[in-house]
Amino acid sequence: MIQVLQDDDKMPSGKHKDCLMEKVPASYLHWLWINGKKTDFKCPVANYIRENISFLKSEHPDGIWD
Repeated sequence: MIQVLQDDDKMPSGKHKDCLMEKVPASYLHWLWINGKKTDFKCPVANYIRENISFLKSEHPDGIWD
């Protein structure tokens, strides 16, 4: 089963550890995405990004998400 974090879950690690996912800046999630998370299908943070990519694109339109 694929684990997907929800907005009210806490960021499990990194610079924004223990921050609610909905409060983690889209720019930081974008940085994770382009630095390897987009190919990691077992990572809950990557799956959160996949599930919320439309919103994240609008919040951080300068990033390349594809």
